[in-house]
Amino acid sequence: MLGKILLVLGSLQFIVVMLIAEQLYPGYNPMYNYISDLGALKAPTSTLFNTSVILLGLLGLAAATLLRKELGSLGAAILAIAAMGAVGVGIFPEDYGTPHGVSALIAFLFGAITVIIMGFRKGGIYKLLGIAMGAISLVALMLFIPRTQTPLGIGGLERLIVYPVLLYFIRYGLSRQKTR
Repeated sequence: MLGKILLVLGSLQFIVVMLIAEQLYPGYNPMYNYISDLGALKAPTSTLFNTSVILLGLLGLAAATLLRKELGSLGAAILAIAAMGAVGVGIFPEDYGTPHGVSALIAFLFGAITVIIMGFRKGGIYKLLGIAMGAISLVALMLFIPRTQTPLGIGGLERLIVYPVLLYFIRYGLSRQKTR
């Protein structure tokens, strides 16, 4: 139960802080700016954003440990890898180049895979939802990596990677249904 609560808290605090940071950053446009622009060293929101993404990762690591039985060893390990990626994003803001990019890729890719695994483990409607949310995130990631132009802009596309994962974590964390 505590592992699920940590997933919810980590995801919710990150979403809320990201939305607040977007408002505090002069000229920031969620369609055209990267999420990580909020954490750039010279950004007025860097401390707020980087602390939040590190907290997201640390709570995810704790959740992975606590949910090991429910998620299985593989699911818990994949969640832990995604969480470490999030911590890396906060420790290495976008100014750091490659370490930041690798950390973000790990968080994005393994976050989407975690959602799919969670869905399969939970079963029922969670299976369909997990597959759908994970697939949306993975397709968006495949479009994001080569910087494909879409009507969403690069920032909107990046959010299509992140939000399905975080929203599924929240829904999963609030569920009472036992895993199959």
